[in-house]
Amino acid sequence: MNAWRQVSWKRVGVIVPILVGVAALLDWARHDLLALYFARETAKGEPNLSAVPEPVPDKTVAVLDGLHLNHFEYSLRVPWREADFERDAKSVVGIHFRSGAGLMMFDPLSAVDAVKEMRGRARSDTRKLRRIFGDRALSSNYDFMAAEMAVTPSEIKWWNPPGANARCLVLLNLKAMEIHGISNAIYRRSSEEMRGFQFGNPSVAPYQVELNLFDRNDRRYKIIITGKKPAGQAITQAEINAMVASLRSIPHS
Repeated sequence: MNAWRQVSWKRVGVIVPILVGVAALLDWARHDLLALYFARETAKGEPNLSAVPEPVPDKTVAVLDGLHLNHFEYSLRVPWREADFERDAKSVVGIHFRSGAGLMMFDPLSAVDAVKEMRGRARSDTRKLRRIFGDRALSSNYDFMAAEMAVTPSEIKWWNPPGANARCLVLLNLKAMEIHGISNAIYRRSSEEMRGFQFGNPSVAPYQVELNLFDRNDRRYKIIITGKKPAGQAITQAEINAMVASLRSIPHS
């Protein structure tokens, strides 16, 4: 699965402090024209950065009769009954099904708590971060991802107030790492247990969908669904809705 080669959460955890440092420097120096230049360069390689969260186009919930999976600290039901093989790593499980679909489930405990890291920095740094990102974005990892998903390249303008472009630049770079060039759509997701985002439309090439959901304790559940091989649709939106509805966290012992 190509998704195995995508940016790991640990790498993102290393990049976040670097980007935060760049944002603080730009905010301090008021180099808004420099931020404008880098934002435009980032947008050239990531045309999907203009996408913002929208409601799920199909809210139908399918009835699933496939396998019931339990890995790490959560469980969910899938539409597929037979698995060809399963590959276990320390923080991710990859499953390939006979239908041609693929599934990856990531360990929530391996996810970097970026907001906690930023709030735990020196007091002077924390004040700068709050001035750049705002209290709402730093209130939870869900809210920080929501801030990332909401920003677009068009928001960076040379006449913006000081610091605004620096904020947009950092959020755009983080957004680019999250959607990694494949997301033709971003949808808002919510259920009784979870809230978060869905990257990708399952009926549009490359037929890959990524779910990033946060429970009530702000733990991040990342699930990647890959299309059939050769390229083809592996799941419907109604089936994804049912998977999200079935997702349950399991208390860590």
